[in-house]
Amino acid sequence: MKIVVLLLAMTGVAHATSDRYLIEGDLDLAASSVKKVGGQISHKLKYHQTLIAHLNNNQVKSLKQIASSLEIEKDGIVEIQGKPTGGSTTQPPESVPWGITHLNSQSAWATSTGLGSIVCVVDTGVQRNHPDLESNVMGGENFVINRGTIDPNKWDDDNGHGTHVAGTIAALDNEIGVVGVAPQASIFAAKVLDRRGSGYNSDIAEGIRSCISHGAHVINMSLGGPSDSSILKAAVQEAASAGLVVVAAAGNESGPVSFPAKYSEVIAVSAVNSSNLLASFSNFGPEVDFAAPGVSVTSTTKGSAYATYNGTSMASPHVAGAAALMLSSGLSTLKARDIGLPLESQGQGLIDALLSVTP
Repeated sequence: MKIVVLLLAMTGVAHATSDRYLIEGDLDLAASSVKKVGGQISHKLKYHQTLIAHLNNNQVKSLKQIASSLEIEKDGIVEIQGKPTGGSTTQPPESVPWGITHLNSQSAWATSTGLGSIVCVVDTGVQRNHPDLESNVMGGENFVINRGTIDPNKWDDDNGHGTHVAGTIAALDNEIGVVGVAPQASIFAAKVLDRRGSGYNSDIAEGIRSCISHGAHVINMSLGGPSDSSILKAAVQEAASAGLVVVAAAGNESGPVSFPAKYSEVIAVSAVNSSNLLASFSNFGPEVDFAAPGVSVTSTTKGSAYATYNGTSMASPHVAGAAALMLSSGLSTLKARDIGLPLESQGQGLIDALLSVTP
């Protein structure tokens, strides 16, 4: 049997130089070899034949020497791609965020409101009882370690970012707060990022597998990092092969598109402002498929509140919401309108919800 072993960085002094690695190979050999070099196995991943272990650089070198048949790959860090810019408020009268209108979402609702579509939000979790989301939140699963254990049921949002993303996708049309692109779509939360908005490629891969397992039709990943990853790429490919629409933020470094948006199976989304200009922070490149609103985006956040964020994190869920509308209407091709930006900035153009539900 083959197995993937992850070597996890520890925060203690004794492990200050540790990093996290993927190791593929024989299960028994991998486990015994990690112990032999002084490593500490933490836990086994749910959706992969994978162990988590703590090793420093010297232990990795020793592991390669005593078990040369194992394939070792460093596990990259990923982070949220959006930040709050405005203070939060609780339960204001409903208003339609500019991005929702900019996509022609309201016109699309005559054809589809997303009913029957399940969007999996791979993020910091989602506040399950937010009054502007709760009837659309169908469940979730946690993959973040807390004090040495993983409780799959603790997928509530302790950051706010995931709830913001979920609101842009599917906030209810209920006379309070905001409304999402697809106000009757269902949300499944795969919590893969901690309260700081940080996680690992392997956690994202676990979240993707969870999305598939729970019947999602669309995956949104408002996160990114600089590192390619075999386990993440394989999970993305599995989702695409299963027919899921996979969407991700292009990134906020004003540079090349980050992973996982960089993978060809993923719809990479750049961010524009209300004047259809590329946001100053937005990444760009030949991988960009669509542009979407990502500046001064107001949505739900933790604490049953609302806040305004900037980032390609905010652009990606506009496209995921449009995909939910599209699939609910029985169609299979997302459509956009040209806004005159270079191809590397807009891809096919600004995502358009109405066009996407029109045969």
